[in-house]
Amino acid sequence: MPDAPPSPALVPAASWGVPVESFTDHIVLRPPNRLKERATRSVGLRDKSDEEAILRAEQALELLSTEFDGWMKHEIDRLEIMRAAFAIGRDAEALDGLYRSAHDLRGQSATFGFPLAGEIADGLCLMLEQDGPPPPQSYVDRHVEAIRAIVREDVRGREHPVAAEIVERLAILRAGFLKPKD
Repeated sequence: MPDAPPSPALVPAASWGVPVESFTDHIVLRPPNRLKERATRSVGLRDKSDEEAILRAEQALELLSTEFDGWMKHEIDRLEIMRAAFAIGRDAEALDGLYRSAHDLRGQSATFGFPLAGEIADGLCLMLEQDGPPPPQSYVDRHVEAIRAIVREDVRGREHPVAAEIVERLAILRAGFLKPKD
């Protein structure tokens, strides 16, 4: 609540052209909220430089896409190494390595053109993130083998009936392991 006029040292602030509340020891400036104006301000059409930059980026991605299969195979080889390490020593370090490898695949598979492999890697990550004991080795093996098979057979989408069935069966398998979230 306003008390008394502000001290002389604070008076110049009142000349800023915004509503002011005065208190004995301070004043409060209430600037207008123009956020809505700024958020709804229309942006003009892109200029040619934006379109050219997008075109260059798409061309660069297309040039790189010839290497995607090799990168995907490299990621799967790394996942296999981490799976073997996890099978030998089911400790925190092996679990972390397996998780990081599956997580990388989860994020990169769609970019590399294998979204189903990413979906399976996501399921593996969910099991590895679960509190409590790690998943049985057989569950891990099935996920890694499914990823390898999908890439080996060059399955790019759900239209492949066997691949779709594998993804569905792995989801059912995971459901038995994963604890329901509260």
